Amino acid sequence: MATPSFSLTRPEVHMYARVWKLGILPGKVEEFTATAKAGMEILRPQAGFRGLLVLRSGPGEGLEATLVSMWASIEALRNSETTPAYQQALVHFLSLCERHPSMREEEVMVSEFASTDLDDTVTKF
Repeated sequence: MATPSFSLTRPEVHMYARVWKLGILPGKVEEFTATAKAGMEILRPQAGFRGLLVLRSGPGEGLEATLVSMWASIEALRNSETTPAYQQALVHFLSLCERHPSMREEEVMVSEFASTDLDDTVTKF
């Protein structure tokens, strides 16, 4: 008996994400937030940058954070890591976090960010 042949059709990937999971050191929440905002200035002009979300969870000072940066292509995502400004910012950023953060690259399957202005393509922080 022949084994059936299956073909998974994968829709075109429109964005990729770099996802960091990390713990914020006690007493460093405000500096972490300020550093994340400053990081936007480094990421915003990068070719292929589409957006950044910084999420937090956890009680009091025992906060965990998830950072999701979205990119037009996997190449743009990886190229963003090679700039000296990014490297310096990353070292400072990670100094505010618990050891052993995790980072992974993911395909964005579905996304939508609503705006009241249909011409609005940039979010200001």
